Amino acid sequence: MKAVLRKFTLFVFVGVTCTAIQYAILIALVSLRDWQVTLASTLGFIVSALVNYTLNYFVTFKATRSHFVTLPRFAFMAGTGLALNAGILQVGLTYSALPYLWIQVAATIIVLFWNFIGSLKWSFAP
Repeated sequence: MKAVLRKFTLFVFVGVTCTAIQYAILIALVSLRDWQVTLASTLGFIVSALVNYTLNYFVTFKATRSHFVTLPRFAFMAGTGLALNAGILQVGLTYSALPYLWIQVAATIIVLFWNFIGSLKWSFAP
């Protein structure tokens, strides 16, 4: 349990870093370029996923499998996380009056747990 808690702590630290990247892109594109929120969030998610993979592979999980094994698994998990993120955003934007950043925070929290469990049990599993 201690090892899982350590990995979760590192995973959250990496996630905060990557979330900052995603949110910076999201806010910049929506505020400065008038992009649609879900599209801007999607682009931010993709960019942050590249950083996320690298940090989680080498730091959080200290993966022992090759990139040929872990990268497709990570891509699948990230892709499903991206779909979940976009779906939550779109539903929230359509059916609530909440500001888009609040909806994005809710989506981020849900996707965090999805990604951690998938990364721990499958993507970076030994």
